[in-house]
Amino acid sequence: MSAGIPILSEKGREAIANKQINISARCRSVLVQIDGKRSLDDIRSQLRGLDGLEEAIGKLIDEGYILSAYDCKSLVKNVAEKQLGAKAGTILRKIDEMHAKYGEACWDHLEEIDKAARLFYGETIAVNLKNEIAKIVQGMKK
Repeated sequence: MSAGIPILSEKGREAIANKQINISARCRSVLVQIDGKRSLDDIRSQLRGLDGLEEAIGKLIDEGYILSAYDCKSLVKNVAEKQLGAKAGTILRKIDEMHAKYGEACWDHLEEIDKAARLFYGETIAVNLKNEIAKIVQGMKK
């Protein structure tokens, strides 16, 4: 991951919240630096001199503790694709449509995505999708 801004995945947030999760102190040092605003180069600069830094970053990426965010829209679409697989086309088009209409303020209109998801995928999937999108949007606003 050389481009983009790293963000914590659900697994990464859990690792920070739960000290019992078995990751190295080096990896934990990297995780606590990830705020969704600074690039990996910024984090590397701040942690320069930390032995094994590149290996820790690689491990966190490979094991799904951190993700690269190019923008909020890309992250939201990624969640939809992961949850819905081949059936994600409808909601992906809705996300593009909302982003074109509202710009970055589209995340203030999550009810439109929720309504489309309920219509096409059912309530359970819509609730899961809405919750994951809300986490991403909230994380990006921090």
